[in-house]
Amino acid sequence: MVSKKKINWWKWAFIVLVLVIVVSSGVILHRATAPAPQPEMVQSTKVNDSSFVVELNRKQVNALSANYLDNFLKDNKIKYNFMVGEKYATLVGNTKFLGTKVRFAINFIPERTSQGNVLLRAKGLSVGRLNIPIKFVMGYIAKNYNIPKWVSINPKKKTVLLDLKRYSKNRQLKYSAQEINMQDGHFKFLITVPEK
Repeated sequence: MVSKKKINWWKWAFIVLVLVIVVSSGVILHRATAPAPQPEMVQSTKVNDSSFVVELNRKQVNALSANYLDNFLKDNKIKYNFMVGEKYATLVGNTKFLGTKVRFAINFIPERTSQGNVLLRAKGLSVGRLNIPIKFVMGYIAKNYNIPKWVSINPKKKTVLLDLKRYSKNRQLKYSAQEINMQDGHFKFLITVPEK
């Protein structure tokens, strides 16, 4: 008799949540200047018997983001790294500009919205040694790169909204940010299995 392996849903839910956050931060470098569509507002997730909280530290977020981005960008010519530091969440990578390889970095301050989403506020950008306006670069990314429907870039406000409610809309698990504490390196997310 062959015993079946049990699927560890907690482990997969945890990995998926962190990867969603990391990917969406990396993906924001794929569109700009076009007006961002208004994210669809979905009713907030409520804590119930089928909910659980996942707590992460900086090291866990960085390890998960590195693992996910390695797989996600495997066949992509442009590679990114997403690192959570003490003050900023930073997206770093290389791209080609006028046939030359250029290194870029965007610093974000992440915060939790009242709807349980994650808002990334751009606070600094470097492209090689050039100082290019953040609004211009974010506009370029929004216009020229393919990003998920649940990620909204607003170049005028220099923000990126990771709409976890919209991402969760047609999925088996619902995700909601509960706490983002950059200073302490403490991140808390609520994962809910919807009742049928």
